[in-house]
Amino acid sequence: MPLSGYEASPGVEVELCAQCRGLYLDQHEIAELVGRGSLRRATEIVPVSLGEEVGMPCPKCVTPAMQPLGVKGAPEAGCWQCRECRGMWLADGSFFALARALRTTLPVPPIVRPMVSEAPSLPKGPRLTHSRSQFDEGVENLVAVPVLLLLSWWLCTGNLGRLLSFMVGMPFHELGHAAGSWLSSRIAIPFPFFTFWYDDQSILMGLIVAGVLGWFLFHTYREKNRFMFGSVVLVALAWFVITFLVSPTRTLMWQILSGALGELVFAGFILVAFHFPGPDRLRWDFWRWVAAIPAAICFTHAVMLWYGAASDVSQIPWGSAIGSESDGDMNRLVAQFGWTAPELARFYLNVGYLALTALGVAYAYAVYRFIQRKRGLSPMSIFRR
Repeated sequence: MPLSGYEASPGVEVELCAQCRGLYLDQHEIAELVGRGSLRRATEIVPVSLGEEVGMPCPKCVTPAMQPLGVKGAPEAGCWQCRECRGMWLADGSFFALARALRTTLPVPPIVRPMVSEAPSLPKGPRLTHSRSQFDEGVENLVAVPVLLLLSWWLCTGNLGRLLSFMVGMPFHELGHAAGSWLSSRIAIPFPFFTFWYDDQSILMGLIVAGVLGWFLFHTYREKNRFMFGSVVLVALAWFVITFLVSPTRTLMWQILSGALGELVFAGFILVAFHFPGPDRLRWDFWRWVAAIPAAICFTHAVMLWYGAASDVSQIPWGSAIGSESDGDMNRLVAQFGWTAPELARFYLNVGYLALTALGVAYAYAVYRFIQRKRGLSPMSIFRR
């Protein structure tokens, strides 16, 4: 499907298919061409059931994830909107039907003069067989995390809730130990109540970690997923620094520290990532609702634990769930690496505060994006003016 560039109005370039006469418009181009009418009021989402193919790939994104829309008052108009970049594909004649639905003055027809003779063909990729939920549309996206945190706080105030929080937090704790080992290029295998790791660094493990990070960097870049790409870049930098610039003795200390860090960092990251799309093939739009429940419980319990331990060090989780008392993470940090109990409490509490700050920033952006979406504008449109 060859696309050609045309200047619909001064400074506004759209893409036209010379064969089907369809148009592709970026989200900011929609606002500039048809005014500030409410796109949400002029269109309605056409539900796509599981098993029904969505046969319209996005001309801009690599992953085809376009949602069919119905133009009110023009049931014959063909219209699709990408769930990732929010761009729109309009079949022949649908542009004018959309403009009429928006009750705006029609602009000059978007076929004035060609900018280029022919653009690259439409990207091809696997077709979706299910609908995608939105990250910036629907009140449930805004209230989910605050409600879960509030319920988790209420749960953690009781003895039964604290026991449940301990059980829920163990996978995060052991994954934290394993991640600390992997970032230092050590072999590690997490289990429900303990993590097995080698004390010596492994070249093979380093290559595996580098390969996995490279795969995520490549795919998140292709999908133009800024949030996940930035997150993977930070992890890759941490792996490089910890593996090559930090002494083995120091990295062993961080392996032990990372157990309790996992309860704060991994759980906090899931709550932050709730507001952002993940790699499309992982179906994060669905699984985020499942993952947010244990993450909220674990994160709330960890913050409450270290907040109390900052004033009463007896609340620090001394000992070990398996093995002798001296095998506990906190006991080893004090005995082998010279930490004091107040230092440990302050360290983890400060990490909790940083995670809360990141969560607050992500939530504020989600609110801003929701408001922009209600106004029919792109969240990034402010930077394009």
